[in-house]
Amino acid sequence: MAQTAEILEALPPAQEQPAGLALLDLNVTATPLVITWDKDAVSTLLDTVLAQYAGLEVQEADVPAIKNEMAGLNRLKERMDNARKDIKRRIAGPLDGFDAEVKALIARIVDARAALDTQVKDFERRDREGRRAAVQCVVDNIKSCEGVPELDIPINPSWLNKSTRQAEIHEDIKRIIAAYKRECEETRRMEQAKADRIALVEATAKAQAEQHGFALPLSKFAACLTPDISGEDAAGIIGQAYAAEAKAREESKPTPVVKPADPRPDSFIEQEEGFPFAPPVNVACTLTLSVKYAPKYEDTVQEALALLRTVGLVTVF
Repeated sequence: MAQTAEILEALPPAQEQPAGLALLDLNVTATPLVITWDKDAVSTLLDTVLAQYAGLEVQEADVPAIKNEMAGLNRLKERMDNARKDIKRRIAGPLDGFDAEVKALIARIVDARAALDTQVKDFERRDREGRRAAVQCVVDNIKSCEGVPELDIPINPSWLNKSTRQAEIHEDIKRIIAAYKRECEETRRMEQAKADRIALVEATAKAQAEQHGFALPLSKFAACLTPDISGEDAAGIIGQAYAAEAKAREESKPTPVVKPADPRPDSFIEQEEGFPFAPPVNVACTLTLSVKYAPKYEDTVQEALALLRTVGLVTVF
């Protein structure tokens, strides 16, 4: 089968007619078209007709007459335009026929190439499918070696080109994996920092609660969870909140009123007749207490001791 390129090289070079019509190796014999018409006479006639309208200012009384003139100009234009179209149609007839004949021959070339193109593309498709499977194996192998089998790496169409080297494919895949690992590490670091901050806030709040004897809701310290605040500042905010709450509670306590103890009535002794009456004797009672309490209840214990001192001697060991 002769090569198309060889056939084309054997053809004579394209020739051009003096009129500029390229023959394109079709061996066409064409007579250069020269259109001759009385252009100057027509132009002179138009000069005469149109001169009367140059610089004309229309008055209201002239409108009916001017409309008639406009209708005459329309008829003149249509007559010349129809003549132009008729001449163009007669001249273009042979050219249109030639154009259709050549296009029909070109269509045969296009059809022949399309049939070949379909078969070639089928081979290329099967070849790309084979390369796709091979590239997918490379992707899976590198993901396994890098410890990221869960990562989805879509195949880049350029990896399927025969001109693409294996080394380039490997580099592209490793770049994708490296970016994925950096993203995972950043996510892990942020999650760890968040967990550490939560633990810090909970531990600080718990210590403050034990120190002051009351607990504040953790939601009160939600602002301390943001990474924009350092751990030291977060602990300070929690301490300040507990100190302010303790002060407010202390100030809201009512002043304790110490109630004096009721006087103990002396024992009544019935006096017998003829028996001398002895004056009553006050007998002191002793109460020994041992109280075990948490440091946070120190103030309460001191208040109780102060109350006992109003009725007797209190000794603390």
